[in-house]
Amino acid sequence: MISMRATGAALLAALATATLLAAPAAAATLLAAPAAAATAGYTGVVSDPDGVPVPNACFAVHTSPTDVVAEHCTDADGRYTLPSPGGTATYKVRMHAAGLRTEWWYRAPDHLNADSVYFPPDELIEQNFTLGRGSAGISGTITDENGAATDATVTVYGVDFYYAAIAYTWDLGAGRYALRDLPPGRYRISVSDNVRGFQWVPGKESQEEGTVFTLTDADALVVDESFLPMGSVEARVTDAVTGLPVPRPCLSVLGTGGNDADACGVDGVVRVPRVRPGFWKLSVTGGASYFSLDETPDHYEITRGQVTRVAFQLRPGAAVTTSVLDAATGEPAEDICVRTVRPRGGGQSARMGSTCAGDDGRLAIGPFSTAETFQLYAYQAVHPWVPPTKRYGSQWVTADGGSGDQREALTVTLKPGQTITIPTIRMDPPGSLTGTVRNPAGAAVPGICTYPFAFHPGQGSVFGANCTNAQGRYTITDLGPYRWPVEFTPLANTGYAWQWSGDVADRFSATLTPVTAGGTATMDATLAAGGVLAGRVTEGAGPVDAGYVWTYHARTGDIASPSYANIARDGTFSLPGHRTQDVHVEYADTERSCWYGAPGRNPTTVAVRAGATTTVTADMTRTCARAPLVASQTRAADSLR
Repeated sequence: MISMRATGAALLAALATATLLAAPAAAATLLAAPAAAATAGYTGVVSDPDGVPVPNACFAVHTSPTDVVAEHCTDADGRYTLPSPGGTATYKVRMHAAGLRTEWWYRAPDHLNADSVYFPPDELIEQNFTLGRGSAGISGTITDENGAATDATVTVYGVDFYYAAIAYTWDLGAGRYALRDLPPGRYRISVSDNVRGFQWVPGKESQEEGTVFTLTDADALVVDESFLPMGSVEARVTDAVTGLPVPRPCLSVLGTGGNDADACGVDGVVRVPRVRPGFWKLSVTGGASYFSLDETPDHYEITRGQVTRVAFQLRPGAAVTTSVLDAATGEPAEDICVRTVRPRGGGQSARMGSTCAGDDGRLAIGPFSTAETFQLYAYQAVHPWVPPTKRYGSQWVTADGGSGDQREALTVTLKPGQTITIPTIRMDPPGSLTGTVRNPAGAAVPGICTYPFAFHPGQGSVFGANCTNAQGRYTITDLGPYRWPVEFTPLANTGYAWQWSGDVADRFSATLTPVTAGGTATMDATLAAGGVLAGRVTEGAGPVDAGYVWTYHARTGDIASPSYANIARDGTFSLPGHRTQDVHVEYADTERSCWYGAPGRNPTTVAVRAGATTTVTADMTRTCARAPLVASQTRAADSLR
């Protein structure tokens, strides 16, 4: 709807709901000192459109649309001086004079569109202004495609001169907008939001199609506009192998310039409504059981008021599903995440990824492209600013509950393209484990980090803050009510060895301490001097001049020392921090890795001794053994339970 009422009174009536920014009653008390007294700020001459200086044209300095901190007016010659107000506030300046249009610095109709004015701290800048004659306004109501008032941005653009100003409907509410103090002239108008994009009044897709509105002095133009209908996308998503519908497909429309549209469906069908018209790429997912199409190679045209129908096939992957529940109530447990830990994989890394259950307790892990065997470590992800309403202890997931002993964890073996369901994960309340770490002389040792599982020091720093304080005291919180081992992991430069609770070298021999819900158990430790594995890595007759060396406990597969050793340019290395144990040695250059042993066989065990140096000579050809066989080693570990 468009109407024109060409009187000044009608303009004021049409814009009665708009915020009017009058000069404060106390303006006379805010007049500036003579120009010569100001040393920093702005000065210049205010003229009318004919170039005639304007006396008593005033500059109001605002910190908000209604708050004025100072007002300064021109003298009889039209000259003003606007001193810098000081402070760190952001200022906008309104300029007004009798018989001329009110404007905001610079050429803006209101506070919203005005520039923030920088006031120089130590110089007086010359800046002249011309105030125009005539003032017009535009107002109206914006509705959505169903006729309901909606939030939107309304922008007016000068056709014959460079000018643009915006208004937000949420400032006035109920879909209303208003712009006042516009210069007379010709304008086009657009409406937009983050989802629908831009359209041009009345209901056009391009600026060139938009109506040109002519405003003369005192006009009050009323322009109402309704958003055009959006498009939608419907996708049918099937299994690339079986042809059956993907149970829970999700679809996203990408790169629309605003909020990307997305939705999920069931039984192979998903529809995304309210999509902005245009040519867009899509993203299609099917949950943990399917490999996603992160971005389709083609663009799909979305048309207003129409449904664009597409079809996709997703390649199935291997996955595991289950539910995570409170062991006592059977309700979904809050904020539970799970790490997948490969048996004999070296332990849990500081940067190891995890998968978290949804609010409904449903957990799905995948997709995997190859056969995978792993165990699950479940823990509560505690957000520091939004703590959970109920706390749970960590656990190794077993077939019928939880455990602190990885050897009792359920072993999950996946097959490519299949999804399996494992027993429900049931979470229990937490307890804590604490103790004191001392050296052989009985002195407390600070800075020793502890873990209730095998820790892998690669790929980043430590988990959490379970390290000893100045008194050698550590505390591990949020443990499930089970029997737990503790690994003590001194840094390489301390001279101490990695070890497990009971002052032993490996997890299978560790002392397990019972933890009770709400209680705190104790496990102390006495550190031993670390042994060193040293040697030289060659490739035939020459040294390997870059690479690394790791050691793993031969029976458990856990990392056996504080970190890896870098191979020096002459091929030598030195890896400290071992208790007495048998280890497997992995060494690598920049292209490949080897396990120390006889070629074509599994790794040879190397006996390292606490407080002593053990030497090996490794060659990338002559001593490059096969990787350990996980399956056979897992069976060997099972026999020790």
